[in-house]
Amino acid sequence: MKTRILSIGAALLMCVTLSIAGQGRAVRDPFRITVDISRFRGSDDSSLTVELHYAIIQGGLTYRPDSGSWSAAADVTVLARSKDSLVFGDRWLVPHLVGDTTQLTPGMTLVGVYPMQLRRGEYMVTVIGRDRFGPGRVDSVTLRVPIVPVPTDKEAMSDVEFATSIRQGANTGPFLKNTLEVIPCVGGLFGEEQTAFYYLEAYGIQAGGRNDDLKVRAAVYDAVGKEVLSRERPKKRMGESAVLVDQFSVKALRSGTYTLVVSLMDTGATALARSGRKFFVYNSTLGIDSTLLTSPSNLPLAVYATMEEPELDREFKWAKYEVMDAEKGQFEQLKGPEAKRKFLSEMWRRRPAGARDQYMARVAQANETYSSLARKGYMTDRGRVLIVYGTPDDYERHPNEGDSRPYEIWSYNNLQGGVIFVFVQRNQGGDYELVHSTHRNELHDENWTRYAQQN
Repeated sequence: MKTRILSIGAALLMCVTLSIAGQGRAVRDPFRITVDISRFRGSDDSSLTVELHYAIIQGGLTYRPDSGSWSAAADVTVLARSKDSLVFGDRWLVPHLVGDTTQLTPGMTLVGVYPMQLRRGEYMVTVIGRDRFGPGRVDSVTLRVPIVPVPTDKEAMSDVEFATSIRQGANTGPFLKNTLEVIPCVGGLFGEEQTAFYYLEAYGIQAGGRNDDLKVRAAVYDAVGKEVLSRERPKKRMGESAVLVDQFSVKALRSGTYTLVVSLMDTGATALARSGRKFFVYNSTLGIDSTLLTSPSNLPLAVYATMEEPELDREFKWAKYEVMDAEKGQFEQLKGPEAKRKFLSEMWRRRPAGARDQYMARVAQANETYSSLARKGYMTDRGRVLIVYGTPDDYERHPNEGDSRPYEIWSYNNLQGGVIFVFVQRNQGGDYELVHSTHRNELHDENWTRYAQQN
């Protein structure tokens, strides 16, 4: 991959406080890169345009004298993998030049956007940032990016992109999109005096030849799913697609986590398509809403606000190693998305804090790593062990050793005093099957080597 130089903009990232070095000194704040991804309709019916938004703290770069000024640069690499194969990679430099380091303003970041086309599938996208003049100063972010092309027979919406500003009139530049300059708010953090802008796209507006009026409803939910802001606007079915742009003040919101949900609705108030995104507010005046810390809620978790029934059913299926028999029976009796949103929310609230995020992250890793044409990764033996017990402390892989079938030995040093799991690919091209474990609740077969021997 060749190294290219990109010119980018700068924006204020409210969550960062810098200690600025004096003139002529290299700034040694932690090197940090923040990354968001938004997906829009692609160049054809089988792909999506994935916009990678990134922010690099100016004060985390190392500056060197450069013709009377001071220069720094971040070396950025993006890698997209699918099923352990690298399908896309690129690398570029993000330069920065100042008269002296006292010109660095606390909280300022270098903000950029990098678009790429990805076809249907599930990807793990890794963004690696390096301080060009500071060896060993590296930061990276890995995101799961499922790609499902936009349907052509019904209404649909892109991801929500938060922005620090959106304005008309720009003719060129890296942030130009549909005649608008959209400066991303990477990380989605807003201060009390800021206005939260957002951008998204609606597709299939004229699908099926319908010509009735539409409504666009935007609602903000707090961390326990309570609606705290909302707004509705009429929308004509003019054109096949439309850009949806709006803004709201966060001044009345306490510090905390929120979710914006934008819905495209018909005249009967039925949601035809939804899109949502989490954001954060820091409000030094109002502080944190203490009721969120002490009061349980029967409202659905915000993560489920944009999920429709097929997605809710899929998530419950993914949770098969976590749910109890009674919970399975209860879920099977439910009808409609609202009941399922509430059930899933209550189910995860009964678990330790953060249990859902950890579990679903493991499911994503299993599906990405161990899926085949025959089955999804979470259904395989290796996927199940990964989801239930986490990433092993050590892998011992034997892919092809003469008269032996491929096999793997996973070691968990802190589980029951140390346990192993042995997987063998008993059929050529098939899944690796669990044949032995020293875990007291798993299959135990000391004579497992017979499965690894070629006939």
